[in-house]
Amino acid sequence: MANLLAKVFLTALPLLHATANCQDASAPEQIHLSFGPTTDEFVVMWSAQERPSNSSAAPVVLFGTDVTKLDQSAQSQVWHFTEGNPDGVQWVFRTRLQNLAPGSTYHYQVSVDSRVYSDVFNFTVPKPEGYPLQLVMFGDMGKTKGSPTLPHLTREAHSGENVALIHVGDFAYNLDTLGGKRGDEFMRRLQDIAAYIPYMTCAGNHEIPYRFSHYRNRFTMPTAMETPLGDELWWSMDIGPVHLISYDTEIYFTRPDLLQPQLDFLEHDLSLANRPEQRQAVPWVVAFGHRPMYCSNIDGDDCTTPKSVVRAKLESVFYRHGVDFIIQGHEHSYERLYPVFNETVTQKDYVNPRAPVHVISGQAGCNEDLGLCADLYLGAKGEWSAFRASIPGVYGYGKLRVLNATHAEWSQIYDVTSQAVDTITVVQERHGPFDRRAPGDVS
Repeated sequence: MANLLAKVFLTALPLLHATANCQDASAPEQIHLSFGPTTDEFVVMWSAQERPSNSSAAPVVLFGTDVTKLDQSAQSQVWHFTEGNPDGVQWVFRTRLQNLAPGSTYHYQVSVDSRVYSDVFNFTVPKPEGYPLQLVMFGDMGKTKGSPTLPHLTREAHSGENVALIHVGDFAYNLDTLGGKRGDEFMRRLQDIAAYIPYMTCAGNHEIPYRFSHYRNRFTMPTAMETPLGDELWWSMDIGPVHLISYDTEIYFTRPDLLQPQLDFLEHDLSLANRPEQRQAVPWVVAFGHRPMYCSNIDGDDCTTPKSVVRAKLESVFYRHGVDFIIQGHEHSYERLYPVFNETVTQKDYVNPRAPVHVISGQAGCNEDLGLCADLYLGAKGEWSAFRASIPGVYGYGKLRVLNATHAEWSQIYDVTSQAVDTITVVQERHGPFDRRAPGDVS
């Protein structure tokens, strides 16, 4: 009945639910959400062909917990996005919705001026207690080959079961293709997902062109809030019982000037996350970045070599600070590892792991022009490989479900069956730095 009344009200008041006039160049499009520095702050981003002509009426986001009365508003930042984007939509807007009530559902609408409004969307603010908490995680999703995955992600976004979707690099193939038009098409297709749930990200190798300009201008992540264009390529935040860390693997191949700043960030952030009172309150630490440290694929990528650059730079940091999960993409396949450090398997189960659990989930639907999308295996490349799956034309995504302070479940879902092809439960009763465990835990 409540839904019916809302629909009647929205029909009766078109200014509250007037779909943006597609003929108006200032109409908002590509609307999507992300978290701010904390889960009680949401960021709304959108794009438009032109800046509103009436400069005295700055675009705002109207929002509130009552769909019939959007009685709060927040003004937007605006900038002109041209770098590597000559033919794409160039006006970008960003609005912060702050001091939101945990557990509440908010309805919101972009108001460009007195004539042009977006549809009304909604989102739910996570509760601080957070159990169970579920994240959808995947990498490598293109505009076309991602089509089989999109309906599943849409269902996940609207299910009420997930607090965020996390895209582990490589978008659209590529966001800058066709002068930026492909990026616009990709972001339009995401709107029915990302306008309802935070869409959290890291950059992949396909975001490198133009100094990561499309990634920096199209997404806003938590540590980017104080900069005009969101330059930071790494960030962290607490989501209930999970400390989530996004790191950038691409700087190891393109930006040597950023290596030390990212390392300093990781060391400082993880040191804070491991303060006893903090780790007790937020026990699970989950890191994600695009390129894997290990993989069994045969394509010659960094993770296939005995001297992986990413592994050499990052593995010891995550081991010393007790990161529970490391989620990666890049390889267009699925692989789950046993707990491993320095190529040494600590155990062949997931009960009180003595090293991070690595997962590669890069199957969301990859390159547009390379036929069937799969990076194949000839078998395991090391004892660390516990499970592998790579079938040409079969795509999927992962789900991390944190059940309580000691149990978390990972599942990889195939689009074609909507069923899990792989599921594990990780039991960790001793969260914290792995290098402080008893001697002999890791040879």
